[in-house]
Amino acid sequence: MKKIILNLLLVALSGSAFAQDAISYQTPPKAIADLLLAKPTPAVSIDSKAEWMLFSERNSYPSVEELAMPEYRIAGMRINPNNYSASRQTFINNFSLKNIKTGKTLAVTGLPMPLYAGAVSWSPSETKIAFTNTTPTKVDLYIIDVATGKATKVNKQPINAIMGGGATWVDDNTLLYRTITKAATLAPARPLAPKGPTIQQNLGKAAPSATLQDLIKTPYDEQLFEFFATSQLVQNKAGIETPIGKPAIYSGVTLSPDKNYMMVRTIKKPFSYLVSAGGFPSVLNITDRTGKVVKMLADLPSTEERPSGYDNVQNVPRGFDWRDDEPATVTWTVALDSGLIKKTVEYHDAVMQLAAPFTGAPKELLKTKMRFGGISWGNATLALVRENSRTKQTSKLSRFNPSTGALETLYELSTNDAYNNPGFPVTEKNKYGRQVILTTDGGTKLLLNNTTGASAKGDLPFLAKFDLTTKKSEILWRAQPGTFEMVTDVLDPQKLVLLTRRESQKDAPNYFIKNLMLRIADVQITNFTNPYAQLAGVKKERFTR
Repeated sequence: MKKIILNLLLVALSGSAFAQDAISYQTPPKAIADLLLAKPTPAVSIDSKAEWMLFSERNSYPSVEELAMPEYRIAGMRINPNNYSASRQTFINNFSLKNIKTGKTLAVTGLPMPLYAGAVSWSPSETKIAFTNTTPTKVDLYIIDVATGKATKVNKQPINAIMGGGATWVDDNTLLYRTITKAATLAPARPLAPKGPTIQQNLGKAAPSATLQDLIKTPYDEQLFEFFATSQLVQNKAGIETPIGKPAIYSGVTLSPDKNYMMVRTIKKPFSYLVSAGGFPSVLNITDRTGKVVKMLADLPSTEERPSGYDNVQNVPRGFDWRDDEPATVTWTVALDSGLIKKTVEYHDAVMQLAAPFTGAPKELLKTKMRFGGISWGNATLALVRENSRTKQTSKLSRFNPSTGALETLYELSTNDAYNNPGFPVTEKNKYGRQVILTTDGGTKLLLNNTTGASAKGDLPFLAKFDLTTKKSEILWRAQPGTFEMVTDVLDPQKLVLLTRRESQKDAPNYFIKNLMLRIADVQITNFTNPYAQLAGVKKERFTR
């Protein structure tokens, strides 16, 4: 009798397992599925001449296949070990081009199918567009020829996108990017048993840090991070790949404005178990285009020892960047208070600079009484300096003359005062192709763009002129109540021709060309329809019993 019962139980269990395997993913009714899976309106990117528009289409949600890809959670990152890329991304699945002047739409051909694109960037002349395509086993680089609309794969070695994907344009025929050094199948195997205990040592220094997820936890994690993060920097010129320097864990590579130098940041051991990869020890070098080190800027420790508390910083150089208005000048910030904001000093930060050929002594540019928050460069006599105090919830913007060192406050606001936020300076490309501050009225005024426009009547974005002498703003245009319209680009700052994006509760987001001087009717240049038309007329009601 017991044998019969056992056999019946086994049959029942096997039948249950079979039934479970036979069940497919359940789907909602078609009306609900159509609503959930409706594609959002495409993202739009426009060249600076307002001649071509690139439309990028995306799915609303990732597919089950995307979510099922393998994942390592190491050093604060989530890595797909099969293709050297991030395991969680939102991809573009189609491209098209539109000529604004003729109105003609051009389908991009030569795209890989299925398309999982990202890291889109225009070439210096804006005649080409680069993008990456992620497959289950690798990441490739493609170039779209804007005139023909044809996409072509240009890389030979798969791209390593672990520490940042995409490519940097040098000129219209030359790109820099990072490639893998070993096949993913050669990754270190997980040991059956650890060689020993995981040990962390306290050397008597206080090291408070934020709680972060997915950090390195074991020596095996260290091996995996080093394996997948190591890459080879290469130059692709007319399809020919040339290695630059040796393989390393490159966490950042930026070109100087004149394209003759690179600022290269590489991560070194020991890897931290307390902070993510961005806080690991690193070395910052200036190299030439062949990878030869010209100047070591800094040997930076782990950020584990960064002091806690608002406005406190680690007592090491920080914020290395290129000046956008000069050929090859590096800037960085040093703390004058040992990194502790409560220390009584007149100035808390100093900004330093060093110009090519990087053989002289660094020069002090300016000092700030709050924490330095960055510089927007204009020209030899104009830059805008930001200072911040998180403790006091205050932000200050000052006019800086790089030639004389003069620093003049333009305004100071509470970071919570959205109503009086004047906006952000409109920029334009300079001779190096870098975005710098745009001025009007003979250099006496700035154009400020506020894409939120918080007000007592709601969010009403605006464009304003800011007088550098009187320090007052004049609003040139503001969105009308009932719509949300913001300036996405200033096509002609002298004639005040704008590109705006307008939407409302009933109308899908679309793009318009607006002329503030001629006061002619807006020209609509996209005709996106509402992807959620089924929700038209739906309203919120309250029911009481």
